[in-house]
Amino acid sequence: MSNLKTDEDDDFITSASPETEPDEADFAFDAKEKKKKRSSIISRIILIICACVFVFAAVRLVSILLEYKKGNDIYDNIEGNVLDDTPVNITIGEDNQDVTIPFVYNHQALLDINPDGLGFLYVPSVDIRLPIAQTTDNDFYLTHSFDKSYNKAGWIFADYINKNLKNNELDKNTIIYGHNRQNNSMFGTLSNVFKEEWLSNKENHYINFSTLNNNMVWEVFSTYTIEKEEYYIQSNFSSDEEYISFLNTIKNRSTYKYDVNISKEDKI
Repeated sequence: MSNLKTDEDDDFITSASPETEPDEADFAFDAKEKKKKRSSIISRIILIICACVFVFAAVRLVSILLEYKKGNDIYDNIEGNVLDDTPVNITIGEDNQDVTIPFVYNHQALLDINPDGLGFLYVPSVDIRLPIAQTTDNDFYLTHSFDKSYNKAGWIFADYINKNLKNNELDKNTIIYGHNRQNNSMFGTLSNVFKEEWLSNKENHYINFSTLNNNMVWEVFSTYTIEKEEYYIQSNFSSDEEYISFLNTIKNRSTYKYDVNISKEDKI
């Protein structure tokens, strides 16, 4: 009797033994959930990357704006100490043309701020009004302001090969550098010299350069752009013929024909 199985036992065994198998809907649901998780992770990674890029760009922008402001503050301080807003009338050229310079320049005051100061450059037609510096190389003022503090905007400076400038004398060719800044500081406005409205007005073609003992007015005779080269980096010449050849090359490169005569007696 011990081997007999009742119907109840059979029912119990039957009801406990079968295993249910997952259908296709379950597989599809699991795959969909996994895909959602992967998509969510990727979206978060992209969001984090975008946020990092935004923060980096914002920091860079703030840094650039602060450098611009610092340069402007330095200039305002220089202008307040070096320039007296009293107009000065001078006569230039063979036709004795009158030119008004809207300030009196104090060279010693500039030297008190920075002994590297050479003079003051004023180009009213493109709103350039800045002191010029010079040191023993052409690298320092690429990344430093006139007060010698670090600034990527740099400053306007003369080539170190123009050694006579320190003695208030001019070489045959004076070379001046400056960054083309996007906020129009330094030489950022020089591109205006290629515009028709600038070229057609002869009064725009004059540059004032004030030094220790001289208040000079220079007349533009050539404007052009060119790929990087070293041809122009020459301050003096071995002969008049060499200098004339140099002048002719510079003049012939101009994209606009200025009615200006140049000779071996001129300095540029």
